[in-house]
Amino acid sequence: MNAKKICMQPISRRTVLRGATASMGLPMLDLMAPRSAFGKDGQAKQHPVRLAWVFFPNGANPEHWEPEKVGPDWDMKSSLEPLRELRSDFSVLSGLAQVNARSLGDGPGDHARSSAAFLTGAHPLKTSGANMRVGTSADQIAAEHYGRATRLASIELGTEAGRAAGSCDSGYACAYSNNIAWKTATQPVAKEINPRLAFERLFGNGTPEATPEAKDVLFRRSILDLVAEDARQLNQRLGHRDRQKLDEYFTSVRDVEQRIDRMTEPLPFDVSDQRPADEKPEEIGEHIRLMYDIMLLAFKTDTTRISTFMLGNEGSNKSYPLIGVDDGHHALSHHQNDAEKMRKIAAIDKFFVEQFAYFIKGLKETPEGEGSLLDNCLIVYGGAIRDGNRHDHHDLPILLAGRGGGRFTPGSHIKYASETPLNNLFLSMLDTVGVDISELGDSTGTLPLA
Repeated sequence: MNAKKICMQPISRRTVLRGATASMGLPMLDLMAPRSAFGKDGQAKQHPVRLAWVFFPNGANPEHWEPEKVGPDWDMKSSLEPLRELRSDFSVLSGLAQVNARSLGDGPGDHARSSAAFLTGAHPLKTSGANMRVGTSADQIAAEHYGRATRLASIELGTEAGRAAGSCDSGYACAYSNNIAWKTATQPVAKEINPRLAFERLFGNGTPEATPEAKDVLFRRSILDLVAEDARQLNQRLGHRDRQKLDEYFTSVRDVEQRIDRMTEPLPFDVSDQRPADEKPEEIGEHIRLMYDIMLLAFKTDTTRISTFMLGNEGSNKSYPLIGVDDGHHALSHHQNDAEKMRKIAAIDKFFVEQFAYFIKGLKETPEGEGSLLDNCLIVYGGAIRDGNRHDHHDLPILLAGRGGGRFTPGSHIKYASETPLNNLFLSMLDTVGVDISELGDSTGTLPLA
């Protein structure tokens, strides 16, 4: 960044701090908009809305999830208990269905169909070969039309790599189970499961000519050291409030760096001995939280406004010994009404919700304008299987957090008519950010969110 360009005049929202191998987006600063964009209190009048979809596999335990009361006085069941203090920041949406996750004559394979149809609203072609086909997902529609305003059109995160080829569920290609983001009907968007590589995508300069040795510098030195000169020049021109914002931002970035360092070994400088692409932290809770924090940083800096996060591949049989669940998740989901298995499924549900609460709280604690970053988000949490034992795809477990820049008032249990298309919710989210499409899957129109 040229020092001559740094003055008390407004700077672009896209201003970044640069180093030889790094490019660091900035949070919204007062200096980033003309005076006409601010109110009398000095706060920005408008901020971009961010969209995110967090997917969890294998359904839920409905007895511990679904509220019985409708409206703002809904009763919170045990699986959602970690969100109690955030009750006014999200709503429970009931009655939504993803019809194209059903068999529709194709026989077994509900898990593959669940993840494949979740955001596409399309019925996947039953194949284990290269001729797989489903549909373009809502997030990628947003990325194509809304994501052009940011450095990254979207970012896709996950915790499990899964198989890249072959059949994973009753004749369905593994790509269906491993991805919820689809750029086209035949092209899934690979998710990043390694926190270090996700961090590099967020802050690396992305130049294709960068050598592996040069990229390794990003892992051996703090991003803050690499952009220190640009940061010093910018800091000299900022007011007190902006300097404070920048300092808090740098602290949060360094915290993520240090946690990645503790959880993973640095990449070796010898490029002939690269780490496996799927290497990740052993402790699943910290892994999930790191990914959430990377998503938060991406939204905070407006590096992207669109993200997906798969807490697990659909049909995942991962165990969770840290919460006393040594059995595989998928195996437990076929509980056949066994009380102990159902208790363990509820424990996994609650564990996932605890991590989601961590993310929502982080968004809420991040100031933006007169409110918080969460106020300018719409975050879906859910999946396309209601009960893993029944493999049903109606009355799905769906949460919606944030206010969408004032378009949505959360804090209620909203119950829609049975079989209301889940895709209507996604149409509403796309409409919120100005993406005008007439249909998605079996959608019948936008969904009232209040």
